[in-house]
Amino acid sequence: MEHKNKFIILLIILFLGSCDSSQLRNKYSQNKEILNIYTGILIAKTRIKKVYNEGIELFLLTFSKKHKDYWKIEDSNIRANLPDYKFLDTEESPTVSNNKNENTVNNWYRSHGNHSSNRFSELNLINKNNIKNLEIDWIFSSGEPQSIQANPVVVDGTIFTPISGNYIAALNGYNGNLIWKSKKFKSTLAKRGLIYWKDNKSEKERIFFSNHKNLISLNAKDGNLDKSFGINGLVRTGLNLLPPAIYNNQIILATLSPDHNIESYNIFTGKLEWKLKYKEIFSKRVGGVEYDNSLGNPWGGSSLDVSRGIFYIVTGNPSYMFDGTRRPGPNKDANSIIAIDLINKKKIWSFQETSHDLWNLDLASPPILTSIKKNNEMIDVVVAPTKSGNTIILDRLTGKPIYPFLLKKVETSKIPGEKTAPYQPNLEIPEPFGNVFFKIQDIRSEFKKDIISKNYEFGRYKTPKLDKLHLRGGIVGGAQWPGASIDHKNNIMYVTSNNIIWESGLSLISNGKSRAPVYKSNHRRLLENNTYPINSPPWGTLNALNLNNGKLLWKVPLGNYDSFKTDNEDLTGTENFGGTTVTRGGITITSGTLDKKIHFHDSKNGELLKSILLPYIGSAPPSTYSINGEQFIVVHATGGWTLRGGYGDLVQTGDAIVGFKLKK
Repeated sequence: MEHKNKFIILLIILFLGSCDSSQLRNKYSQNKEILNIYTGILIAKTRIKKVYNEGIELFLLTFSKKHKDYWKIEDSNIRANLPDYKFLDTEESPTVSNNKNENTVNNWYRSHGNHSSNRFSELNLINKNNIKNLEIDWIFSSGEPQSIQANPVVVDGTIFTPISGNYIAALNGYNGNLIWKSKKFKSTLAKRGLIYWKDNKSEKERIFFSNHKNLISLNAKDGNLDKSFGINGLVRTGLNLLPPAIYNNQIILATLSPDHNIESYNIFTGKLEWKLKYKEIFSKRVGGVEYDNSLGNPWGGSSLDVSRGIFYIVTGNPSYMFDGTRRPGPNKDANSIIAIDLINKKKIWSFQETSHDLWNLDLASPPILTSIKKNNEMIDVVVAPTKSGNTIILDRLTGKPIYPFLLKKVETSKIPGEKTAPYQPNLEIPEPFGNVFFKIQDIRSEFKKDIISKNYEFGRYKTPKLDKLHLRGGIVGGAQWPGASIDHKNNIMYVTSNNIIWESGLSLISNGKSRAPVYKSNHRRLLENNTYPINSPPWGTLNALNLNNGKLLWKVPLGNYDSFKTDNEDLTGTENFGGTTVTRGGITITSGTLDKKIHFHDSKNGELLKSILLPYIGSAPPSTYSINGEQFIVVHATGGWTLRGGYGDLVQTGDAIVGFKLKK
């Protein structure tokens, strides 16, 4: 009888292992009884697998010499004998431009402007000569605080955007009045934005966005759910946060862990057309337990080369974030730019910036499509600013770097089982725009320099240690999720950067005989009186990079602590999460700084032309549009939700959408 039970259990496991979970969910999505049974089976499967893995783990720990050898400290002598530098080859025959890049003129139909994600406007009604006359024209509030990080969409004078309370709303772009508000949804909507679409044949207008594991379609004219799409306007998908892309009447999504799929849905019906894996998934027993290189999620954003049918995504770091002992190897496709051929439904290439990431160096913002000039010829590229302060510029078709990609030898880890990558990026061209790795000289206080030098270590790509803390740019250094904008006419990228010191470390929490070592990471901002970073300002900068030659044009402080006075600093800069938008009027617009202001800089030289106080800290990149010959700017100001953990009373949360125009 005992053997019979074991056999039945084995058959169940084999059956479940062969099932496509998503297909089962979709097939029986309307049958609650079957779904409940299915859920119970999945729970049982998980428990059985856990018991099985723990048994294998104990066996390996007890009997396997190979397993014990894995947890030895890496040999630093082998690393020391490697060359100090190596280069990744550049593209010898770059892709000549087809001159079909999308350029935003008036309508802002997708978050970040368009499928190129360049946040550039051709409008010049607001310019350097009249910016002094710009003022707040209207403020919309739904009445309840909530973090809104979506760049507003604007079409023919109507603003489409998520608002507080888990609604999508349409606002009159001229006066900010509410046109319609959708039904209330259960969870956060369109976290990273949404997209507008119009069918030229039927004149149907739709708003598409993600809500956890749903793709949702709304009628753009009244905000009601599109009953012809999926089941009453909703389609079950893999987990996703990003605004979709639209290609040949297909809605394209990039899903997060554990699916890691590119999914294509019919734009009229919501039917799943196809899906493919964009990320290599491996399973490996480390410490007797099966781990995979999960995460590496595309939460940063995407872009689409419409003329070629190529979809570009960026991916974040693998898990566990600061402990790589359970994910050996380079963790392929994490910290990467990935190109997907939508026509042939295949991955074309993947380019990784940081290998075996131990520092949380996501590629956190949308890749941008543009064309640059090289050897007197325009070539099509994809551009990605990074949290390490680098700018990756790749040929769109091959994924090869346009400039030599310089890698420098790094140290080995002293953590048992941690097999670090031998090289990490150390770019000279394009010039880094951010200060992510700090030196003791960067500490403001001479008194603290002495204390910190004895207890901390500095330097590029220092591996975590159990006996010493590491000071670096932390999880918010360099370019963050709002990303950059590009003036495609002059091939200049405008990007913000955070330049503050974080403390990070690693501690051993378990080293029992029955399992492999388990580590816990810790990290925090180093601030004085919950206000000022311990390093010298500027703590946040706005930067302009010439993409044609990789040279920084200028770097200026962004934002200001009015209460912080030194003999050497007029502006301090602050940590920021607002991003940039640039216009043909020669204005670069930013928000998200701790001083609660929206800033207007001269795109040519970085000069601060004007700042206007917002009700709360800006929380997303601004959009701009025109109505009846007047140019408007709109920005979400819902407070510093990302900043709440460190700055005390400087951060207030709220709910405001703010519109600006020139006073007459």
